[in-house]
Amino acid sequence: MTLDRRGFLVLASTGLLLGVAGKGLSTAPEPDGLVQRFLAIDWEGTVTVFAKHLDMGQGIWSGLASIVAEELDADWGRVRVVGAPARLPDYAHNAFHEQTTGGSTSTAQSWDELRRAGATARAMLVRAAAQAWHVPEAAVGTRRGELFTDNHTAGYGDFAAAAARLPVPADVTLKSRAEWRLLGGALPRTDTAAKTRGATVYGIDGMWPDMRHAIIARCPQIGGKVRSYDASAARAMPGVDMVVEVPSGIAVIARTTWHAIRAREALRIEWDTHAAETRSDTEIAADFTRAMAETAPAYTDTRGAPEAAFACAHRVVEAEFRFPYLAHASMEPLSISGRMVGGVCEVRAGFQSQTRNQQAIADILGLPLDRVALDTVPAGGSFGRRASFDSDWVAEFAHVLKATRWRWPIKLTRTREDDVTGGYYRPLMIHAMRAGLDREGRLIALDQRMSGQSVTLKAPEKPNWRDWTVMEGVFHELYACSNSRLRWWGPPARVPVLTFRSISNNHTGIAKEIFVDRLARAAGADPVAYRLALLGEEPRQVAVLRLAAEKAGWNTPPRPGITRGVAVHRSEGSFIAQVAELSGAHDDFCIERIVTALDCGLALNPDTVRAQVEGGTGFGLSAGLYGRVTLEGGAAQDGNFDMYRVLRLNEMPRVMETHLIEGADRPSGVGEPGSVPGTAAVVNALERMGLPQVTQFPVFAMSRI
Repeated sequence: MTLDRRGFLVLASTGLLLGVAGKGLSTAPEPDGLVQRFLAIDWEGTVTVFAKHLDMGQGIWSGLASIVAEELDADWGRVRVVGAPARLPDYAHNAFHEQTTGGSTSTAQSWDELRRAGATARAMLVRAAAQAWHVPEAAVGTRRGELFTDNHTAGYGDFAAAAARLPVPADVTLKSRAEWRLLGGALPRTDTAAKTRGATVYGIDGMWPDMRHAIIARCPQIGGKVRSYDASAARAMPGVDMVVEVPSGIAVIARTTWHAIRAREALRIEWDTHAAETRSDTEIAADFTRAMAETAPAYTDTRGAPEAAFACAHRVVEAEFRFPYLAHASMEPLSISGRMVGGVCEVRAGFQSQTRNQQAIADILGLPLDRVALDTVPAGGSFGRRASFDSDWVAEFAHVLKATRWRWPIKLTRTREDDVTGGYYRPLMIHAMRAGLDREGRLIALDQRMSGQSVTLKAPEKPNWRDWTVMEGVFHELYACSNSRLRWWGPPARVPVLTFRSISNNHTGIAKEIFVDRLARAAGADPVAYRLALLGEEPRQVAVLRLAAEKAGWNTPPRPGITRGVAVHRSEGSFIAQVAELSGAHDDFCIERIVTALDCGLALNPDTVRAQVEGGTGFGLSAGLYGRVTLEGGAAQDGNFDMYRVLRLNEMPRVMETHLIEGADRPSGVGEPGSVPGTAAVVNALERMGLPQVTQFPVFAMSRI
């Protein structure tokens, strides 16, 4: 069954729909549907789960559905998932207070409400069956989408409509863990079959009758605007319907994307670059470094007396790390489609921030918010790109649709080159680190300086404001050091920056773990033992580090030709350690094995967790070893994957082992932690092989193919 909005209203009248409201559950219909709808059961017994978060390939739709299905006692083979409509407060993120996906929080923050939704639906079905069969509710059992007593059996669909007419129970009993039959096991994903046969519809897929395709010419120099343009040649080309200026550039609207791309090449545009970025990324990095020496920091956190401790140090170790701008470069480039139907703007895409996206469209089109209907479909990756605070890619679409005066349905697509050269990026960040060691090699003083842009796009809320998007995962918050100082500078730059997988951990965690390995070498200590001594009040980090070392055989010599490196980190509420084993030499090596230990609290589906860790490891290695957006004169030089280098299949670890520790009775983040420590573990092994100390990322240039 394909469930569109009209079908949803039909379903509402023939089945059971439930959601968590402020004080319990509600099945009372409202003009636009039911309040906070999380699940529906139709007369055939099909369970539809409405996911308020975006599935970007991480399997979150299956994960959220499994929470509902477990408490509902559903037949997993009859569970399906669709994106929930954009509507507050019904589908608000419980921590961010808007409908959005990010920070590896979807499962953790939905855990309680989805369990209650499933349990309440089951209780209402049981009550309906008990009334029809004239038996006590305690005599009615449930199993795999069925209700039964000693003398009766019926499917959920048989009682869905009757259950919907019952009062909603104020309280329900949740299953004990011993009663689970779905959670904690190897549950198949709900989307595997459709993806295998190519049936899944992404934002870049799908057509409406008479649709037109839009491509935008943007200034190659970041921050540039249109001064004037000549579109006569483009308008005369076959398949071209319109050429129109929008705030971000010149939009070509044509019968196909190819027609639009070819016509864009024929545009003659004069750009206004007086407010554009003019520097190269190398020049920006130099300016960021200079700011640390010549200006006051935006943030300082001092603990103890670091300068006095440095004065007593037996040895001082220093390091600098430069992390470049990175493109998100997800498999599916940004694409969005929409049309006006009956005064409602229907828009389809992989929306990561529905609240902001819906508001942006409404503002640009001059529509009431409830006249903008978002159809959230799965996305082929994002890594933060779809969550831009200003909804840049969604706003572009709205401007194009407005310019056409609703003449056609419009699909706006960014090519791979548009995606990589048009921003937004992971911030360029400089880390300057200094540590003081005593005669026994123990850490007694730490000074860490950071310089780079914040992704929050707003001024500090108060003096010395700690921006977690810059400083989460820094050294002195994860390792014990009684005398430490952290400072951050935020120099100006016109390069648009945005959240990137694991936010700031993707640079703070790497810098921290490479630096602590160098401290261990300076102290003549074993890297694992040195970290264990520093972890202090971090028992869950200690546990994953010990487990990864044990499973990798850290305390036994590696086989000839193998060099090991290690890293440990905490992010998104989870704890992860990795040991990398490399063969060869630092200039010609192979990653033979990466052993991971992860504590993500409660692992709902161990197979999905392992997949996320292993995929995240590849993503992190790609960014750390090869990723870089190069700017010259304020213009990105990288285009497709022939220039923006990513990890290749033959460069992935030959063996990956992931071992799970259950460290809590509820889930924490999984999608991002795996992308952090792998680069540090590999670099630490490479430096032990003789690689000169790494200061610049990426570690390798394009020549290593």
